[in-house]
Amino acid sequence: MDRQKVTVRSVHHDRPTLQRITTAELPTVPAPAHVRIDDCPSLTSSISDAPTVIRWITPTSRRVSPQASFETIKPEVEPSIATNEATYPSNNPLAVRFDEDQIRNTELVASKREERMENVDQELSPPTPMDDTPYIRFAIDQLTRDEEVKSSQRPSTSTSSESYPVDRIVPDYGLGYMTSQKQREELALTRKHRSTPPGTPEGRLFNFNATRPLSKHSKLSPLPPQETVSVSPDIFIPVDPPLHTPRYPNLTFVPTILRPTSMITLAILCLLMITALMFSAIYSTYHHGLFGWAGGIHGGRYVLFGFLPQIVSACIFVYVQGVMSATTRILPYTLMAIDDAYMRTNALFLGIYPGSMLWPRWNGPLSINISNSLFWLTIFTIPLQSCLFSVVLVDGIWRWTIVQGVAWTLVAVYILVLVAIVISGLFFFRRTTGLMWDPRTLADTTALLPRSNCLGDYAGTDVLRDQEDLRERLAVRSDRLGYWMTQHRGRGLFYCIGEEGTSTRRYTLQSGRIHEKNGRDEIEQNSDVEKSADLYNTETRFQYLPWMLRDTFVVLWAVAAFITLIALIVVSSLPSTGIWNGFPPLVPVVPNASGFSPANFLHSFVPSILGMLLYIFLQPLDMAIRKLQPWVELGNTEGSTADRSLLLDYTAALPIQCSISALRHGHYRVASVSLISFLSLLLPVLGGGLFFPLTTENEVRMLPNLPAFYICLAVLIFYVLALFILLPKRALMSLPHGVDCLAEIISFVHGSRMLEDAAFRAPRSKADLASRLMATQDGGRHTRYGFGLYKGRHGKLCMGIDKLGRPGAAGVLLLNDQ
Repeated sequence: MDRQKVTVRSVHHDRPTLQRITTAELPTVPAPAHVRIDDCPSLTSSISDAPTVIRWITPTSRRVSPQASFETIKPEVEPSIATNEATYPSNNPLAVRFDEDQIRNTELVASKREERMENVDQELSPPTPMDDTPYIRFAIDQLTRDEEVKSSQRPSTSTSSESYPVDRIVPDYGLGYMTSQKQREELALTRKHRSTPPGTPEGRLFNFNATRPLSKHSKLSPLPPQETVSVSPDIFIPVDPPLHTPRYPNLTFVPTILRPTSMITLAILCLLMITALMFSAIYSTYHHGLFGWAGGIHGGRYVLFGFLPQIVSACIFVYVQGVMSATTRILPYTLMAIDDAYMRTNALFLGIYPGSMLWPRWNGPLSINISNSLFWLTIFTIPLQSCLFSVVLVDGIWRWTIVQGVAWTLVAVYILVLVAIVISGLFFFRRTTGLMWDPRTLADTTALLPRSNCLGDYAGTDVLRDQEDLRERLAVRSDRLGYWMTQHRGRGLFYCIGEEGTSTRRYTLQSGRIHEKNGRDEIEQNSDVEKSADLYNTETRFQYLPWMLRDTFVVLWAVAAFITLIALIVVSSLPSTGIWNGFPPLVPVVPNASGFSPANFLHSFVPSILGMLLYIFLQPLDMAIRKLQPWVELGNTEGSTADRSLLLDYTAALPIQCSISALRHGHYRVASVSLISFLSLLLPVLGGGLFFPLTTENEVRMLPNLPAFYICLAVLIFYVLALFILLPKRALMSLPHGVDCLAEIISFVHGSRMLEDAAFRAPRSKADLASRLMATQDGGRHTRYGFGLYKGRHGKLCMGIDKLGRPGAAGVLLLNDQ
């Protein structure tokens, strides 16, 4: 955002004009903005120029070390000011000063100018004095909050003065605001204490010196007393924590699979595969093959050349998938920890769950985009490994040999994968990720929000239907994750997601209670009732479901898979088409000099690639129910405890680990689908070695390896069962919108009062957070959480997650689809 200069002018009692002028010559270092009233005519003069207000925004790329920050924000007291006036002459973002002599002189000049104008035209009566207070309050309000100047006019109401934390600074002009000096002083003191929230430290928004003697007033124009008003809103300043301090851990956490040891291990596996392929290709060329044919298609040598290459390649493939999943999970947080604001702009909308392997994602940094594209090539490694070996006739003896073209293609693929490993490893090596621990659960994300200054911008985003609407509402953002401080020394450092240079959440006093103040409160207050009736209803609550889990598609998947399975079983069991009889190859079988056999390639590569497609197809369905299971638990009529909802880490768990954890929590659908999804990797592994050309009764036929066929058939049966398991009880998987990125998740917790609970108050570790959430209440019961309608901290209706059991209107209304 460009630095701006806002000019406020009041001429002949008209509404002040706000002019925004882009200024490129402003300083590039953090510096406070000053309104020098002593260099300008009186604020209340109707015919004099208004002061010029310059707003300086802290550059997004500038950080402040904690030591230097604590020194620079130390308040200083000017000698000419009483000891109880704490001002911040060089450190406050805004400072307003009044010089009594200058104001008096300018008021006298203004009054003489008015007299001369009256003498010129005696017939014209002077304009009736009007109350400029709303206009001046409007201008000062732009200084007290670091937001865009809005064109809407702010009416003067009786309730607005209670929430406005500034003393009235206008002359009387016979309007009756201040009938005497004593009443004026008492009014200022009363307003000062009323507008300051309880517990506000010395650097509150406005400090008024009630002990300074009042100056004498002129007969022509009653002047306000000389006073110093210092504006010190809490501005978020990014800092680097002190080193080697247990209180402020380094924000360099990287998941184990992305650490150097793990990445080196994966690189070694790729190097070993490359070495084995190159050795086999060279050795086979000079020795006319590797080993003699023996044992047929059911012997151990056939397992060595027909299945072992796919098994080893599958291990590397699953390893690569784990790396890609971990990278996707922490990449948004890592981008928010970068100093460059441009790099942080899209972080909130990056997917935090792994997508389909059919196409790579290109919405991150260039280096990660390149590595993901190279990792994507691993989907071809298992099918290529399945047709790596064939048999050739050498001196009348059949020998196993390697197919040269396939071998060198695999070498090229694994070299590219090795390059991707190096790129990813270097990207996360000693990088500040902004994380204390692995953000695997909803609780981990929620713990980053209690002290955030960005939550007010999410008002109304909980009922937006898609991510595009959310992007439009939260456009041009550069939220940062890390340590922060404000200009108030006593508040220390804190850790959260925040926006640099923006004030903390503001509060106002209403009906004797403190409420959070939102910049849009005044605009949206009148329309909340209408919005609540239309938006916060059952239809909105269940309006979104991932497309692959909708009724039409789930039924289509299940029925199509069932029909295909039945057809396969019938065809392979009939006497005339029995699988044990084999079938003609339909293409040439004899291999060429390099070992390539069209029949062997076709009937190995095609079954393997079909099996790989089935495996990849089930992956998004598996991930969808994993990520939605916590929301299903929260949508139950009685809510759920934290261990069964907020602390579930199914999306980040390994396949077998996910199934075991789901069984322990009673989530049998997640356990079964996750296990079957992992077992379906056997389809490309076994499918590649399922058929092999052999000569029977002077005829070449493609004969099957029957044990491999029966295993594949069993996996296909479980595969179809997994699709049918998805059919029942999917209503609670529906949400107002998706939960695939941080912005979508934050929209469901931005107004929740659970952010004020002690459980989320600066946890020091993942274990600390879990123990707080699972702490028992009175009566030995665990706290329960639910997803529904509740009255948020800002007093408005919200849809999202909150703690159950709050009394009165603060409770959560859990909706159902009936």
